[in-house]
Amino acid sequence: MNTPDFTTHQNFRCCPNCGAPELSYQAPNRYNCPSCTFVFYQNNAAACGAILTHHGNILLLVRGKQPALGKLDLPGGFIDPGESAEEALQREIMEEIGLEARNLRYFSSAPNLYEYRGVRYPTCDLIFTGELPHPPRAIQESEISGWILEEPGRLDLDRIAFPSIRGALEGFLRGRTKGALR
Repeated sequence: MNTPDFTTHQNFRCCPNCGAPELSYQAPNRYNCPSCTFVFYQNNAAACGAILTHHGNILLLVRGKQPALGKLDLPGGFIDPGESAEEALQREIMEEIGLEARNLRYFSSAPNLYEYRGVRYPTCDLIFTGELPHPPRAIQESEISGWILEEPGRLDLDRIAFPSIRGALEGFLRGRTKGALR
């Protein structure tokens, strides 16, 4: 598997503070404005996802929009300001599949790049495990085009949308966290 290039240099044209066109990029994630001395840091966005099981099978969602349209993903999404990862995850699960997950537990984290409309958003994906009371009865059709409950031994990791999710699922299938401290 190729390691993603986490360089986030964007072609921003103007300073977000004063509007001057001289905004300059300073690797790895900083932009400086020589006109007003404003500094913009493009830091990681926090995101969360859940490996949810029902009777031993893993719930996977089919992405209904870009990026990775048609690929498989976990329920989850970006963490809003003022939310904990757990609150955001329960909100995202409810929005996407109309259910409340049980027994959510932190599992692992991994860096990811989420490219949307030409902008590369570096994320830190926090992955949890949990259980579903029953399969989804509805989905958020603006985001998701379907879902499957897959037997762990039949899971095709090449169909997974993002490297961070693929790595978490690999660790889950091996029965351990990817970056566990020993």
